[in-house]
Amino acid sequence: MAWLKALSLPTLEWAIPFLPLMGLPDLLLKDPKILRTIYTQAITEFNTQRQNRDWALAIKGDRGELMREVITNALQNLAIQMGRKVAVDLERWVLFHFFCNEAESAMFQWGIALRYAYLPKDSRRGQRKISPPVALMPLLPEIWDLVNLERTEEIRNNLMRVAPAPDYEQSPYEYMEKCYEATMLSSALDQALTLKALQTIASRLDYTQRQEVVKWAQTQIQAMDSKHGYIRSQKLCGDKYLQVEPPGYDFPSVLDFPTQK
Repeated sequence: MAWLKALSLPTLEWAIPFLPLMGLPDLLLKDPKILRTIYTQAITEFNTQRQNRDWALAIKGDRGELMREVITNALQNLAIQMGRKVAVDLERWVLFHFFCNEAESAMFQWGIALRYAYLPKDSRRGQRKISPPVALMPLLPEIWDLVNLERTEEIRNNLMRVAPAPDYEQSPYEYMEKCYEATMLSSALDQALTLKALQTIASRLDYTQRQEVVKWAQTQIQAMDSKHGYIRSQKLCGDKYLQVEPPGYDFPSVLDFPTQK
């Protein structure tokens, strides 16, 4: 059900003020009613098909295949109504933020490295600061709002303040004060802001300068953790995510393959 939960995120009324920060397709944000209708249809289709095919799904173990059919149908519907690019961008947004452990780790480590660039040298943590490369320095004021941990926490607190409590269907999450969708958006927020910072840097620097930023970030991560720093620095994935277009944007979409019936 994670895919359906992710598909619902751009349709949530209470989340509207925060959605522009998440890296979602602009056209989707301008007219969320279309996706809201498609999401409702997808939920209905999934529940109906699950009931009608429950015996077969249990025998063949292909509940995942049913979900793939439902999501593919939803994205195809979205492509018809809003264009293929919107549908593909939404698909890859979901995959990046909720199904890619590598991207999650990379955004976390990049966020740490970039925040170190702002530390005063004479502060406690600043003693382990590695001076950023010259090419990065003019961009630090520009990306400050994207990597500032206090600002991110303020946004997250505001999000949690307006998020509703879990509904009955989320009974496994009864221990949570807020709905599961709020947790998903909170996670996506950190990653989306860090990715935007990396895209900003990549758009302003040439290849050689980007390699200097990568080397600096690796060195910074290693300097702050003498025991595990090398392993953590590898999670940056070199310049893989320091690109104007993040990885995966040239990968095939489910729209490129026929749905198995």
